[in-house]
Amino acid sequence: MATSGIKSMILQSVLYATANQQSLLCPSPTTWQCSPTPSIIIAAPDNFNPDVQTPPLQTTPEPTAPIVTPLPLKPKPTATPEKPVIPSPTASFPRLTEEADRIAAQRAWKYFERNWNPQTGLVNSVDNLPWTTWWDQGSALLGIHAAYQLGLLPKDTFQQRMNALLQTLEKLPLPATGLPNKAYGTRNAEMRHLNDTPDPKGTSGWSALDMARFLLGLHVMRSHYPEYTERINRIVARWQISKLVKDGWLNGAIPRAGGLLEVQEGRLGYEQYAANSLKLWNLHAVNALSNPPVKAVQIDGITLQIDERNFKNSGASNYLTNDPYLLWGLEIGWNDAVKPQVQNLFKVQQQRFKRTGILTAVNEDSLDRPPYFLYYSIYSNGQAWQAVNTGGKTYPQLRFVSTKAAFSWFALMPEEPYTKRLRDFAQNLADKNRGYFSGRYENSQLGVNASVDVNTNAIVLESLLYKARGRYPLVLDPSRIKNSSN
Repeated sequence: MATSGIKSMILQSVLYATANQQSLLCPSPTTWQCSPTPSIIIAAPDNFNPDVQTPPLQTTPEPTAPIVTPLPLKPKPTATPEKPVIPSPTASFPRLTEEADRIAAQRAWKYFERNWNPQTGLVNSVDNLPWTTWWDQGSALLGIHAAYQLGLLPKDTFQQRMNALLQTLEKLPLPATGLPNKAYGTRNAEMRHLNDTPDPKGTSGWSALDMARFLLGLHVMRSHYPEYTERINRIVARWQISKLVKDGWLNGAIPRAGGLLEVQEGRLGYEQYAANSLKLWNLHAVNALSNPPVKAVQIDGITLQIDERNFKNSGASNYLTNDPYLLWGLEIGWNDAVKPQVQNLFKVQQQRFKRTGILTAVNEDSLDRPPYFLYYSIYSNGQAWQAVNTGGKTYPQLRFVSTKAAFSWFALMPEEPYTKRLRDFAQNLADKNRGYFSGRYENSQLGVNASVDVNTNAIVLESLLYKARGRYPLVLDPSRIKNSSN
């Protein structure tokens, strides 16, 4: 990973952490109808690293064959408590009862062992790359929480990691906006651009979706570990989080003309997942939750809701993929309104497998080859089953089965034989020293998608904790969880 070519490849692969924001680049937050000429796309490959060169070919590792309620306190910041915080005892925590689950948890935890930075408590977005976004740190928080709950690390190690992170957040450099910058270095917590160059003034803007996921992670920590509640509330009180919502829509900011341009963020799925996350902090994006522009489409005879804001009319694609819906289920819990969409998302993927024999679990994911990140979607920009980049270009030859989607579907719907098939397929898609791979390409000649990142490994751990908790979502107050294992 030392060569500039390989580093460029890795930087390309982490685009998914910011590209999944799908920002709608309209200056007005009250309307979604933009100019028919697409605007610049945030973190599209050409914008992210315009001079990137094709990296040297790498050998793809082959894995073992697969097995067939808000706390609104906002006191002023004060000094870090001198006395060390002792996490709750682990005796009452859930435990994994199946050997395959224990093996999977240990494999996913390898990523965190390799990529945690003791100086800051931050976790690398991609294996061995000291760079991150707040979406990825939300994943990291939830992954560490899941690992501790599942007994993968002792309480003193958990305490060390939490204290290191909270100390970093207490003194985190902030731009003039009063919100965390889009990207930071994980070794020194310095502000970075999306291309991993220094950004000392924090000119990259902010992402409402990234911050929503990180705030969800902080909420899980403050609600499950009351000893950290006051510190977390003080940290968040430093940030101008009210800027994340404007006129009822999610509100982000991008660099433009020597300053920042505030823009609406999100597409159907991601938008509602983030808006529900922000509700945990008393931020209410009512239009994002109740008024997104949607229409019904038929895919293989199954009705699905899609976002009317597409690449042609808004400059960003309307990816319909698994990720936001699966995170919503694992972390927050599906409400009645979204359940029909979720059921049909599952049915259409299962039906494609029955029709074609191709195991199907779509997602947004990083890749181990150009273009290094794709949204594999059930529907995008008027077409079904497309793997597209942020510029709307299709890569049908690079469709893939997603590891994190496979683990999540099985945790959420264990009674379905198809989800068991997915889980068995993904069980051994891992490097014993690095963690889980992003997945495997549908084209068997391409083999494993050997990209290794924090989101895949964190979501594997989240899915295992969800199962061990008796299928209760992760935000649920621990006092309401029965100590049960599935």
